[in-house]
Amino acid sequence: MKVDPLPQAKIGEIIGLLEILEDIEGKEDIHKIARQLNFDLENLAPIIDALELLELAQISDGDIALTELGIKFLNSDVNDRKLIFKKQLKTLEVFKEAILILKGSDDNQIDRERFVETFSTHITDEDAEHLVNTVILWGRYAELIGYNSDSEEIYLDQI
Repeated sequence: MKVDPLPQAKIGEIIGLLEILEDIEGKEDIHKIARQLNFDLENLAPIIDALELLELAQISDGDIALTELGIKFLNSDVNDRKLIFKKQLKTLEVFKEAILILKGSDDNQIDRERFVETFSTHITDEDAEHLVNTVILWGRYAELIGYNSDSEEIYLDQI
């Protein structure tokens, strides 16, 4: 299993940058956006990487532009946004692997720590922690993966 860390971007940051792009006609120089937001490019990079990974925006010659899917996402209601997000997550290797791991358990759920251990055999422990945090955040938004913080169990929500 090849596992690459996911960009550490929160859902609100992803949607926020999409909305900013929409407000400025869908395309802008990345450095200009960083200046407008008072963001260091290093802080903006994970959000941009997430947009590109999810195919909601594309990068070309230092510009970021909305894709057709990004525009569709922005024009959708909250439930359709979640469906689009879920569909995109299911194309990512780490989510495919996460779903397989969860389906392979007796009750479609697994202890968070065991989940981290599974991924840490392929990447550093710290990257595995970040990866699992992002899988939980993005998966919960998309209603694909759930998380019970009391029992620290990750489970399949709706496939």
